[in-house]
Amino acid sequence: MSDLEQGSLQYFHSRASHSQWLPLLRALADELNAQMPPEELRSFFYAIGGRIAAADPLPVGTSLADLERSANDWFGRLGWGWVKVRDLQTSLEFVHACAPLRQAFGDAALAWSPAVIEGIYASWLKRLGASGALELHQVGGVETPVDAMRFRLAHPSYFI
Repeated sequence: MSDLEQGSLQYFHSRASHSQWLPLLRALADELNAQMPPEELRSFFYAIGGRIAAADPLPVGTSLADLERSANDWFGRLGWGWVKVRDLQTSLEFVHACAPLRQAFGDAALAWSPAVIEGIYASWLKRLGASGALELHQVGGVETPVDAMRFRLAHPSYFI
């Protein structure tokens, strides 16, 4: 079993399901899908993520390990999954697993709902002093079985 799968299994075992909001969230996602194209929904959810992060910023640390620990504490409090931060020399990679986006919004929303997590990371990184010359983007789609999402902080030329 990979580290990603092992960490995800431990995470799922430590969480209870909160379903009181599911009917509202699923209806909201269905209506949003009917009213807006995916690129507009990504932009909308990215902005929501930025607002969430601004309302509850991470403490300033001195290392990537501090960033990872603080982010995991924050996401853990909400039951929004966990993250592994990796320095890839030309970029930073954020592998975020077990966010309950599929459960909350349904399979169709996976084209746009990860933007809320992207917006959270982008806002935190800006506040923590990431260079304005760098951009954060989701790389690839949501990977099963643990709904892992990959985000990269890199120079814009990395994404071309």
